[in-house]
Amino acid sequence: MLRLGFAGIGMIAKKYIGLICQGQVPGVEVAALCSRNPENMQEAIRSCGLTGAAVFTDYSELLRSGTVDAVMICTPHGQHPSMTQAALEAGLHVLTEKPAGVWMEEVDRAVAALEQRPELVCGVMYNRRMSKAYRKVKSLIQEGFLGELVRATWLITTLYRPNAYYASGAWRGSWQGEGGGLLMTQVSHQLDLFQWLCGMPVSVLARWGAVNRPIEVENEAELFLTFANGAHGQFIASGHEQPGTDRLEICGTKGRIVITDGREVELCRLAQEEREFTVSCTEPFGTIPSTVEHLSFDDGANEIQQAAALANFAEAVAGHAPVMCSLQEGARSLQIIQAAYLSQWNRSEMAIPADPKAFPAALAERGLFREPAL
Repeated sequence: MLRLGFAGIGMIAKKYIGLICQGQVPGVEVAALCSRNPENMQEAIRSCGLTGAAVFTDYSELLRSGTVDAVMICTPHGQHPSMTQAALEAGLHVLTEKPAGVWMEEVDRAVAALEQRPELVCGVMYNRRMSKAYRKVKSLIQEGFLGELVRATWLITTLYRPNAYYASGAWRGSWQGEGGGLLMTQVSHQLDLFQWLCGMPVSVLARWGAVNRPIEVENEAELFLTFANGAHGQFIASGHEQPGTDRLEICGTKGRIVITDGREVELCRLAQEEREFTVSCTEPFGTIPSTVEHLSFDDGANEIQQAAALANFAEAVAGHAPVMCSLQEGARSLQIIQAAYLSQWNRSEMAIPADPKAFPAALAERGLFREPAL
């Protein structure tokens, strides 16, 4: 049984704790809670019957206590990498809430600490990787279904947030509180999946901003991405549209895959690879015959994927499976996000990854955030 301690007992931690206490995460027990807010901890203890869980208001005491084998970090974004590093240095396994952090140099130090302790498991909670639909698509791509990537387009506008969302916490909607907006907080899940499925883009040209909300950060964004082979990507996201759309198209030289709402998958297989067809075809408007298959999956609910991600972490600690998203992989979406922010500020296409000092310097120059203590 994996003894898991939670650091930060807010809304998301309570959701994970509830999943464990409801028996949806085999092999895991909630052994400790840590928060600067004792009332939050007592509420979690009462609601889930955690009478045996140790309680801490000091994170370093939790790490030294010997009561846990691993920690789940659910604190504000900027605290993720330093708390991850401290847990690793204390010899504990770590699963941190997304994003991996705000400052790349802090994330890099956490990665370095992990590399010094290769026996430890450290992952980022990008739970949508546990989706059956996306895992099926990942497998098909690895098997060569698409051939070479030609284009990838994600339209994700199902992340509606009204004013009340931003009013629910003083940290929401601010650079100081979140280190970013829609890209950093809502669609980092989709950006993680985007690069996991299609590969890491090498550059981005971005436009983002706030529309009809009293916030400092963005609630819509358009990213135009270039991949190493010259393929193009478009990532269009909004948190202010109703109704929303969630549609990912990945086109290759051998066919196309479309994922809708994270559940429905359409597979279009070409009878001949396009680059062969264009050479051999003698008709000026010739088209390639194709076959279409539809798949449907039943685990689109966020809670199902979160429970699966927690169970995967326990299996990884036990040595039975690789962790769904390692700390190193979890940093990749952050690299895309920060390059996108810099792209608009600089009004230019930005290489990915950007200079890790550039993002904090840009925030400091605009008076939006402190310089990180390096």
